[in-house]
Amino acid sequence: MYDKVFLNEYGFYELKKKPSLSSMKKDFEDAYYQESKGNYEQQYSEEEKRFFESKYRQKKRIIELHSHFLEKQKKSILDIGCGEGYLLKYFYEYGYEVFGIDFSRHGIANNNPDMLPFFCQGDCVVELKKMADAGKKFDVVNLDQSLDMMLEPKIVLSLCKNILEDDGVLMIKVANNYSVLQEYLLKTQKVDSEFWLDEEGHPYYFNKDGLIRFLAEAGYRCENVYGESFIDFNLLNEKTNYCRDKSVGKSCYQARIELELLMEHLSEEKTLEIFRLLGEMGLGREIMGVFKKEV
Repeated sequence: MYDKVFLNEYGFYELKKKPSLSSMKKDFEDAYYQESKGNYEQQYSEEEKRFFESKYRQKKRIIELHSHFLEKQKKSILDIGCGEGYLLKYFYEYGYEVFGIDFSRHGIANNNPDMLPFFCQGDCVVELKKMADAGKKFDVVNLDQSLDMMLEPKIVLSLCKNILEDDGVLMIKVANNYSVLQEYLLKTQKVDSEFWLDEEGHPYYFNKDGLIRFLAEAGYRCENVYGESFIDFNLLNEKTNYCRDKSVGKSCYQARIELELLMEHLSEEKTLEIFRLLGEMGLGREIMGVFKKEV
């Protein structure tokens, strides 16, 4: 059905021809931050920053709902693919011991330079091996939009087991690609192509069930899956279809921020439940899985 990807044994898609590690590293270092590869500005508005903080607050609440280490005097979190360092900063201010790994230091140096002492630039496989050899352990290991960008996700998950406390929590957020909604959009010709396909930066294209099966083989059990963002629902409406009309993309992004901030203002608890139900249905532009080690 698709030319450039194949359906693997776990039930999610992966590229037939994957990029090299060197080309991906160059893409991260030179493009994602330095050349503003994304659709939106790197200089964030105050509303965007409030939105980011609301997402970190939700993540913290989810961790608390699924953990037994809250009584510890000093909790710790490792952020693999920490980007601009906003998550590190948020948890640091709540008393966590924090550490981040990323291919590039540009994002964190420009946005949260005070987090640089808790940051390591490099290949996460190499750095995770060093941590495991040193006996380092974390209560939370977080991968936001990074597992699907890795060439060796199985190795990374295996290494994460070595540094995650037995009662720790593994948080994984990935793009929800080749989803039920996306396949419906293709079938009904509301989009003309696989707009989510990124041959240079995304070797893997997870969905909810595929992610759960993949993690199960790696020795993790799924505690919950949350859907994130309603933005791709805009593609059902010809007036807000940002794939057909790029000019409406920014307004769709802004509407997403306003809606989610309003929802959280009304009820943090009910907002999380809405996202949990969204994830249970396999919907949401992104999915976030909560996992624990099988011990």
